[in-house]
Parts: sequence; C-alpha cells; structure tokens
Amino acid sequence: ALGRVLVDWPDDYRCDSPSHVRGQRVQDARLSLSECHRAAVVSAACCALFLLLLLTGVLCHRFHGLWYMKMMWAWLQAKRKPRKAPRRDICYDAFVSYSERDSYWVENLMVQELEHFNPPFKLCLHKRDFIPGKWIIDNIIDSIEKSHKTIFV
Repeated sequence: ALGRVLVDWPDDYRCDSPSHVRGQRVQDARLSLSECHRAAVVSAACCALFLLLLLTGVLCHRFHGLWYMKMMWAWLQAKRKPRKAPRRDICYDAFVSYSERDSYWVENLMVQELEHFNPPFKLCLHKRDFIPGKWIIDNIIDSIEKSHKTIFV
C-alpha cells in the first residue's frame, strides 16, 4: 500500500459541516458520537422501538390485554353516553364481564349462586343474553345501560 501525503496537513484543512464547526480546523473540531454515526443512532433507535412494540404485543397477547382494553373502552363509552334507558327499562341487576379463561367459574359457580339466591339476582351474560347478529360492542353497551351494576371478573 502506498502512503498518501496530505499537503499542508493539518493547518489548512477546515470543516465545512455541521454548521456549528464550520470554519474550524479539522484537528480542533469535536463531534459527538451521534453526529459522527447518525445512521447507527437512528438504526439503534428504530430497533429499540421495534423491540418495545414487539414486547408489548407479546405481553398483550399473553395476558389478554386486547380483550381488557376492549371491555374498558366499552365500559367508558357506556358511562359517557347520556342514559337512553329510563330507570324502568333496567332489565338486569348486573352485567357480568369476564374472559373465556374465567367462564367455568362464572357460569357454573358465581351465576348459580347469585341467580338462586333469595331474592335472586338477574344477571346479564354475553353467552346467554346478547342479541345474535348485533355488533358485540353495541351488545355490551346496551347490556351495561340495562343493568344497575357492572361486574368485571
């Protein structure tokens, strides 16, 4: 390999960019790591964001986060809406919101206990009381509006 000789090095070599070091001698200019390796910093930030989103997605899937977010959204929508049903249109003592994972306990233990209580409670369950063909979110909102209380399991 042939050595290269830079004429007038280092005195006559001046920076052109970035603008805050423009005109300084090259040997005197001090640049941060992000200025020298901008592509690497952007790539690292994108990778970190991607991994964070991936981890969030996995955790939401693992812990049924989407279901809980939908139910919370439906509950908030129902509570914010002006009450359409007058008090005489209340059909249920409580709307029961539960995941499939809890369905055995809810349907076979909790519901049996409460509906056979004296006096019996009238519970609204999605498997039994929702109107087929109606949007799930509309069923949820209507059921909450027609219930005195909402039970989240």
